[in-house]
Amino acid sequence: MPDKVKRWDYKWVILAVCFLMELICLGFCSSNVGLYTKAVTEALDIRRSVYSFSSSIRYIVQVVTALYFGTCIKRFGVKKMVCVGLLSLTGSVLVRAFATQIYHLYIGGALWGLGIVFSGGTMAGTIVRRWFHQDVGRYTGIVMSANGIGGAIAAQIISPIINNGEVFGYRKAYLLSAAVTFVIGVVVMLFLREQPDDPREQPVSGKKKPRGARWVGIEYAVAKKKPYFYAVAAMVFLTGISLQSIGSISIVYMTDLGLPAGFTATCATVSSLCLTCSKIVVGTTYDKRGLRFALLLCQLSAISAFVLKALLTNTVAGMVMAIIATALSAVALPLETVMIPLLSNELFGSASYDKVLGVFMAMNSLGLCLGSPLGDLYYDLFGTYRPCFWFFTVLMAVIAVGYRFAIRAALREKELVLEQTA
Repeated sequence: MPDKVKRWDYKWVILAVCFLMELICLGFCSSNVGLYTKAVTEALDIRRSVYSFSSSIRYIVQVVTALYFGTCIKRFGVKKMVCVGLLSLTGSVLVRAFATQIYHLYIGGALWGLGIVFSGGTMAGTIVRRWFHQDVGRYTGIVMSANGIGGAIAAQIISPIINNGEVFGYRKAYLLSAAVTFVIGVVVMLFLREQPDDPREQPVSGKKKPRGARWVGIEYAVAKKKPYFYAVAAMVFLTGISLQSIGSISIVYMTDLGLPAGFTATCATVSSLCLTCSKIVVGTTYDKRGLRFALLLCQLSAISAFVLKALLTNTVAGMVMAIIATALSAVALPLETVMIPLLSNELFGSASYDKVLGVFMAMNSLGLCLGSPLGDLYYDLFGTYRPCFWFFTVLMAVIAVGYRFAIRAALREKELVLEQTA
């Protein structure tokens, strides 16, 4: 009995380890990229457009690596791949710290993408699902909310270092981030376990099981033949494009409208705080109300935010609308983090979870990669960002409807599997 209690209690250690991994490693290695842009480009005398391509390389590597996520997990296990991810993130920061040529930054971007896949939200969602069998949405949301908290903490620490007046002051910030990541990586490796001794891999039968509970699911070879698999993958991709396009232009759009710089900075702070809370709220909503309701909450928030931003003006009313839109955008963002592991588990189950999750994360990363320049393309074509907001309002509405049909087909298939295994 004591051993059983000890094994059960260890899941809280795992939750803390995952939270720490997201809080420190992603917070210091991946958040606040914009803080480095001016310092790095001026110190190395390179154009910002050339510099930003390192982020594109990151997303390209994420797409390719995510496609093999399930295969790597099956062959090498979670702990070894987390180690690869943490070492990649540490290496990425070190390469960027000592970079003297633009290709050095591109190598750092490639390592960055590799590290994100194997120690970021995808891996955290996988680990949480292995250790928790109830309230999976809530705990997934808690872990992923750590990224925003880590980013806020990192900004306060590294910003003074970057802006200390030294030409290469940013290198000290990178070196500090590398040291923190390495130390936390050691802690993670010491306490992380592959999976519970009693994984409780059993079929889920009946209609009263908790939402997010494990079920045997369908094999990947079967899953990839289902039309709804490709429909969900396509909507994950389109969601990534939509949210990234709007997110990348929101601040500069407000600046173009003439809103004060102090106000736009306040919006950025509000966004970080709301995002931290929204991931937990959306995860808990999934546990209480189910997948479709949680998705709809995020999608309606996105649509409302897009409309409000399209109607913004440089007035007091416009500033109020901007704050509301910023908060609503934060509620929508879990669509590209928390909801993807939950979709993979709910619709396809344990048999194909790792591979399906890898495909969905690859599609999400591809959407993020293409979404970044798309908003600016609208500006080049129309001389304003407003058409971009209206376009993605319509697109998000189409995505919301598409999800209804795809999820209905997937859950119908799930019921048939559960009846056969009951």
